[in-house]
Amino acid sequence: MLCISYTGWSAGNKKMLYLVGIFLAACLLSSCVKEVEIEPQPYNRKVVVDGFIENGRYAQVFLTMSTPFLDEYDSVSIRKSFLNQAKVILRSSLGEEEVLTLFMRDSFFPPFVYRSVNIRGMVGVEYSLEIEVAGRKVYASTTIPQPPIIWNTRFTYVTDSTGYPEYMISLRSDAVQYVYTRVQSVFADENLHPVREGSIRLDAGNEFGWISVYRVKERRISAGSNYDNFYKEYPPLQYDHRDRVLIVPGTVDSISHEIINSLFDDWGSNDNPFRFNDSGIKSNIEGGIGLWIGIGVNNAFVVSGEVPQE
Repeated sequence: MLCISYTGWSAGNKKMLYLVGIFLAACLLSSCVKEVEIEPQPYNRKVVVDGFIENGRYAQVFLTMSTPFLDEYDSVSIRKSFLNQAKVILRSSLGEEEVLTLFMRDSFFPPFVYRSVNIRGMVGVEYSLEIEVAGRKVYASTTIPQPPIIWNTRFTYVTDSTGYPEYMISLRSDAVQYVYTRVQSVFADENLHPVREGSIRLDAGNEFGWISVYRVKERRISAGSNYDNFYKEYPPLQYDHRDRVLIVPGTVDSISHEIINSLFDDWGSNDNPFRFNDSGIKSNIEGGIGLWIGIGVNNAFVVSGEVPQE
């Protein structure tokens, strides 16, 4: 054991010895640091389903394979995630059955969509999917609820030149409604996409309610997209009063409502570094992940603060 006595040492020498001690301790501790390498765990890739069917319209289903979190994500891995050789069977509670046809659709990701060409959605009917791909089978089912009843529209001004569209909906007296609204801005040069709230619950009643449609960017896969440059300097959530905002009101069932909102909660946690989604993303896909939803849609309409409303 090495013992050092401070007796008779000057203040300068004591300070020097103190600094040397700190340096030696730091060197000793640094020599004990061990580099830790995280070994990737075996990952079972899953079939990801993103599909919907609306009343009066054909079913659309997008298929991909999930990717491990630690994998490199580049153009090659993205192409490998496409599932364009699957067999997708659509069945209805009315006894209809159809094998969906694969189409190219460059404006969306992935660019392949499985679509029905004979079966169109009907209100109150249950629709099920059976997907066969890479030796796996995936199942899902959903229903199309009654569409919302729209009574009026308006543009509410926040400033002299900006604001947000609103529409008046009739509350159902006999049931809860889960309203799922999609929107498209002409000035933002975007595709039709869900509003920022995802799906909202409206309890049964004998009244009317106004639903506000706030501006939110379409979530596109391509990084660095400048499609929303028009609104770059605008207040958050507000539209230019000259914009023509296409609104498609719809309803979903309670299961779809929970799935949609779990996805939007996860998106919100990704956008906020101080928020963590500990509830996870829900799914109604048996044997895979994702969502298959039925949407009861009403007629689309355009709201603007300048041009006559349609």
